[in-house]
Amino acid sequence: MRPIPNDLDWSATAAWIALAISITGTIAGPIITTILTNRHQLKLRKLDIQEKAVLAKISTIQKCISNIGACLADESTDSLRSFGEHFHVVYSYVSSEHWALLDDFYQLITNNNYDAAKKLQPDVIHLLTGLLKEELPKHP
Repeated sequence: MRPIPNDLDWSATAAWIALAISITGTIAGPIITTILTNRHQLKLRKLDIQEKAVLAKISTIQKCISNIGACLADESTDSLRSFGEHFHVVYSYVSSEHWALLDDFYQLITNNNYDAAKKLQPDVIHLLTGLLKEELPKHP
């Protein structure tokens, strides 16, 4: 086995090692920070988009419920127009198995058969309120 030479300048070697570590850290640090920040911002953006979609759904359903009540209570042309504007948007949130109920309810109102529509109103309101309960945040 050969002996380690004693004439090696350890201070110069240490300086080169420190320089290599410094350069690596200077280059890698900002890259890693940028990648982590971008991932975090992407997650925040996705959450923001989801929140806006949920808020839009809640607002649409609440407007529809409000317009149903106003239309059946007032029975005026203005309330019927407002009802028509908001009612069909709800179809995108309701499963297709309940569309027949919504169709029947809409036909009763547009044909001015308000007495029959009032009998069907609780079923429609319960359906829409059930959708709201699915979307509202649950607090522990």
